[in-house]
Amino acid sequence: MSALPKLLHRRRLIVATALLLAVAGVASWHTMPREEDPRFPSRNGLLVVRFPGADPETVERLILEPLEEHLAEVAPLAEVYATARNGVAVVHLDLADEIYDTAAAWDEVEDAIAAAEADFPAGAVADPLDDEVSLEEAIVLALTGSADPLALTAAAERLKRSLLALDGVRKVKLIGDPGEQITIEYDDATARRLGIDPRLLGLQLAGRSRILPGGLIHLGRRTANLQPLTDFRSLEEIAATPVLLPSGAAVPLDQLARVRRGPREPARERMRVDGELAVGLGIVPSNGLDRIAFGRQVRRLIAQQAPALAPLQVVEVAFQPDQVERRLRGLSRSLLYAIAIVAAVLFVAMGPRLGLVVVLVVPLVTFASLALYAFGGGILHQISIAALVIALGMLVDNAIVVAEGIQYRLDRGEPPRQAAVKTVEELALPLATATGTTLAAFVPMLLSKGPTGDFTRSLPVLIMLTLSVSYLFAVLVTPVLGELLLRPRGDAAEGRLTRWLAPLAGLAVRRAGRVLAGALLLVVAAAAGSTLIKRQFFPTGDRAMVVVDLEMPEGTHLEATSEAARRFEEALAAHPDSGRITTFIGRSTPRFYYNLSPIPASPHLAQMMVETSSSAATYRLVEHVRQLGHDLLPEAVVVARRLEQGPPIEAPIEVRLWGEELAQLETAADAVLAEMRTVAGTRDVRHNLGLGVPSVRFAVDDAAAARFGLSRADVGLALLGRTLGAEVGQFRMSEDPVPILVRSRDGERFPAADLPAVDVATPGGRPVPLSQVARLEVAWQPAAIYHRDGRREVRVMAQLARGTTFSEVLDALRPRLAAVALPPGVELAYAGEAAESGKANAAILRALPLGTILLLFFLLVEFNSFRRVAIVLVTVPLAATGVVPGLLLSGQPFGFMSLLGIFSLVGIVVNNAIVLLDRVESQRAAGVPLEQALIDAVRRRTRPILLTMATTVAGLLPLALSPAPLWPPMAWSMISGLAASTLLTLLVVPALYKMLFCHGTGDWIRGRTAHQTACGVLLVALALPQAVPAAAPPAGEDEPAAATAGDAAGTAATGGAITLTLEEAMARARQRPRAQA
Repeated sequence: MSALPKLLHRRRLIVATALLLAVAGVASWHTMPREEDPRFPSRNGLLVVRFPGADPETVERLILEPLEEHLAEVAPLAEVYATARNGVAVVHLDLADEIYDTAAAWDEVEDAIAAAEADFPAGAVADPLDDEVSLEEAIVLALTGSADPLALTAAAERLKRSLLALDGVRKVKLIGDPGEQITIEYDDATARRLGIDPRLLGLQLAGRSRILPGGLIHLGRRTANLQPLTDFRSLEEIAATPVLLPSGAAVPLDQLARVRRGPREPARERMRVDGELAVGLGIVPSNGLDRIAFGRQVRRLIAQQAPALAPLQVVEVAFQPDQVERRLRGLSRSLLYAIAIVAAVLFVAMGPRLGLVVVLVVPLVTFASLALYAFGGGILHQISIAALVIALGMLVDNAIVVAEGIQYRLDRGEPPRQAAVKTVEELALPLATATGTTLAAFVPMLLSKGPTGDFTRSLPVLIMLTLSVSYLFAVLVTPVLGELLLRPRGDAAEGRLTRWLAPLAGLAVRRAGRVLAGALLLVVAAAAGSTLIKRQFFPTGDRAMVVVDLEMPEGTHLEATSEAARRFEEALAAHPDSGRITTFIGRSTPRFYYNLSPIPASPHLAQMMVETSSSAATYRLVEHVRQLGHDLLPEAVVVARRLEQGPPIEAPIEVRLWGEELAQLETAADAVLAEMRTVAGTRDVRHNLGLGVPSVRFAVDDAAAARFGLSRADVGLALLGRTLGAEVGQFRMSEDPVPILVRSRDGERFPAADLPAVDVATPGGRPVPLSQVARLEVAWQPAAIYHRDGRREVRVMAQLARGTTFSEVLDALRPRLAAVALPPGVELAYAGEAAESGKANAAILRALPLGTILLLFFLLVEFNSFRRVAIVLVTVPLAATGVVPGLLLSGQPFGFMSLLGIFSLVGIVVNNAIVLLDRVESQRAAGVPLEQALIDAVRRRTRPILLTMATTVAGLLPLALSPAPLWPPMAWSMISGLAASTLLTLLVVPALYKMLFCHGTGDWIRGRTAHQTACGVLLVALALPQAVPAAAPPAGEDEPAAATAGDAAGTAATGGAITLTLEEAMARARQRPRAQA
């Protein structure tokens, strides 16, 4: 006796183990970490290099080029996208999709950056590499209630310290931090009258703002530190510090200059909530937390801190734990609905006792699988719960077959124990094979790499785990339950079903040729209809929020961007669908949503988070924002976007242009822009080239400067001291060092007309006007220069009108751009949704060979026959006959989620064919004639096959009708594809089997005959669509399907069908021209 029958005698052990696993699963449901979306490996990094005073071309030449040269040697890097702006370089780094040891990869990147820093010019400083930009700021808070940015920052720092003390807080980021500096503003006239110049003033102050050691002395048995007070301890001390004049007199600094402490100037970023100044905190939780519980913990802390923060208020700008709770509640409801619907279908279709046996298995398998998933470190999020919903209908497949087998034997008088054991002995191997083939269909999804594969990874993991557990429960738990609960029903119990299925079985066997021809016509029609389906990479999100990008021309000052954003906020707030508006100036929004990309150090940019009353209201608000931007800010690019699903994409339509000359890139960008605007369905068409900015250059006359003892550096320092200010030290009595700067009172607003009269101090202290040593030139230069992988780049982008997909726009755009004559040296490529969709599909296709090998392996283990394997595989394209009309009728686009649904279908469809063929083989091995074996197989296996279809469809209905847009495309493709393929499988498999094996009753056809048979069936199948006559033969007329072919000429001449042998059909096919045959 094999192991399984022996194990079946240990019923208590089986039941106890199943119940314990299920109980563990119930406990896991309540204790597992909860998140909204899956986590991604940290493949994205951000580097900011500051080079004050450098224009974009200088930043490109001295920062980007050496940096890109060293980064090009880092193998794990897939893409480097960089921007050079005035005084700053922003570099986005993306690791390759196959990199999962990200820590080691980022170590290599940091080594390359360190090597590049050695080539940077003096004054260029790189911020630390941020290799955690992909972490979500799950909670974004804002402090408001004061017009003093430093007061808001101080309160935010206190709250930050309290938050960091909470368990589970990984990081807290300040948002809209105004920074801080101490500014010493001198008056030129006063300084000139007293004979003091900014350079000398700076030297005196620099010597008094340093921390220097005084050493140690030995006092008896102790050591005493010597602490010279060489740095400033207060703002008053700085103001009162004496300044030595050339005359020898000393005066307090505050008599020469104004000393003040305030925000950093110029400001780098700013934040507002409903028009009110704010400083924000982005809270990054640790991995593996229950986000819902974490949110409650943060709210309790805020409530405790509120009295100490008054009169300031804490506003929740984004609170992901609420979204997690809402999302998981909805999917959990779908799971319960699916269980209830599947149970109802089983009870109705199978009767109370048989239905109860299978229904009891459903929660046991579901919660046992959940327990194993939790033991492996799984997290509950929308993908994992949806995977359980999808698996519900599939997990009952094995249990249905086993329960039906036990009932069949009971109805024929076998004792319950024998019926259970014999059923398991008969079905254990074919069910294992069928389960293996279903698992093989999910292997490409499991092994797919990249952000899309990472996002959906839990889907194949949990489905494969559930199917494996369902097999074990089917061969162990279901027989125990069947033995306890099932009773013989008698022959009458299945008489009606047998009589109903008999004509179906007869049709498949006696009209095999016509069945195959009809199936082929349906597949061809589905292929033709697939061109009508719209394509979309990922569905949009369903959050009641709109993100608005407001981009002023590159080079716009942050204050001007802030003022434009304020005007837009005020106008937008009047719209009835608009709720709270949170604006970030000089940077992007925090990464409160998993696929938002950070954009730092961008003075021309403002992004707004606009809350709406509902998800439906976001569509109206997007259209309103488009029109408002056009009317209110015609000089700006205003783009409103709903939150999207899938990998981050700046624009669904994107064309990238590469070249060396900016003038040629501008010409090409204008041409592409003009063509893109003519394509129906495009909105907010723009490019990122910008208009450029003026640059005031000073050409130093070295000879004239030398006569005064001056150098080029002296000229540069004189200008810096009049505008931004020269740093002369640091004030270290705060938590962070505060720079001390000396500058003129005008600062950035220094009059351009007065620049030639700026005093440049000579070594002797005598001021020399700048016009005597330098010549002023005004030039126009690019405000920003973009690089991708070391090449200059310009991007032309567009949004899509509602109801338009990227495929429709690209189908119209590609031929137009192909006719555009690009300047020499300019290259063009497509990005956006098309590129990301291609990458995601390619990642699955790269893993497809392994899945196919495993599928073939399991099929050959079961059948050891290439022809039988071919019969099983023929059923796969039958799913297309349902997928295409299903997507068309439901109005769903074809995208990545639909593709996952099709891959999921493969295992189910193949499983149905295996179950059917296994019965045929067992009957033929018992000596039953071919046609009778096929008819009996259809009659015996149709019930479990249809039940599998019904339960799977029933389980998917909650997802198909879900308000969340992510799941309907996948659910409808599976529902329609499964329904059509199941019905066709019951007809096509026996028909094709008869055609391949009709020449023998016991021995299989071998050698040349087998080859001729297979080729003949293929040729007949190809000829059938043209050869089948319009009028069907009289009902009841028998026609050997395997020996039927059409002849177009003969049919036309005689008006009827010509019956041929297989050899005659092959001979006629060979005589036809190659193009037709």
